[in-house]
Amino acid sequence: MIISNMYEHIIIVYYVRTYYESVITLVLRITRIISSMKKLTKYNEIALSLKDDIVSGKYQMGGLLPTEFELSAIYGASRQTVRSAIAELARQGFVSRTKKLGTRVESTVPQNMYLHRLNSINDLVQFSNLNKKVVQAVEQIVLDKQLAAELGLEPGLHALKVSTMRYGKAGDKLPIGWTDIYIVLTGMDLALLADRIKAKPDVLISSILEDEFNVTLKAVSQEIDSILVPTNLEAVLQTPSPASALKVIRRYIDIHDEVVEISVTLHPSGRFSLLLDAKREI
Repeated sequence: MIISNMYEHIIIVYYVRTYYESVITLVLRITRIISSMKKLTKYNEIALSLKDDIVSGKYQMGGLLPTEFELSAIYGASRQTVRSAIAELARQGFVSRTKKLGTRVESTVPQNMYLHRLNSINDLVQFSNLNKKVVQAVEQIVLDKQLAAELGLEPGLHALKVSTMRYGKAGDKLPIGWTDIYIVLTGMDLALLADRIKAKPDVLISSILEDEFNVTLKAVSQEIDSILVPTNLEAVLQTPSPASALKVIRRYIDIHDEVVEISVTLHPSGRFSLLLDAKREI
């Protein structure tokens, strides 16, 4: 009886210890995530502030920014955070860094920023034609619960997934975005569509649907959010870790009010700007 109680005590202690170790691990993980987000927010704030100062003329073209030590004092941040902010400005083409000279202002406008006005389906077609699209993968999938929830669809649907890298123009080395496209139209011959997309990698998929599959689009809805770049895309998008991004979900709707296609695009911070016009009807 004493031995039995002793084993019960050991088991209870084991489970209690395991439980608290799990809780501690979870707390530490959450703390690291929050710390990373705070760091991201801080260096973005500094980068935006310095960018405003450059654009406004406070720091002249050809002039130098304050030293890392001085900027650390100005913004109340670590030198590492300041260094990350300056690296972001350098990546966008605002400044250059020389070890002995310091940080020199090179431009008052970002060199890798692409501005696009997207107010109609025709604008989307023009946007596709102006940018270089490189197809990375084409595959048939079944939507799981997580992906279906993100897309606003029912899990279990069959879809054709097309992943593409987008560049501002041919020859650019730095991508402006990564797009995952899901074609979910009921009754669509996905295998045939996959072949047509591979045969015409530079053509907008919605144009292929209209020209070759008797689909007529009547509307496109856009949902825009700000997120962190997923870790699995940091290398291909050539971003620091962590890095912020603009997430744009577009839903293409046909004349039968069916969602035909959904695209999910991530644009790393500083590489793409979306301009929307709104007019009052009189």
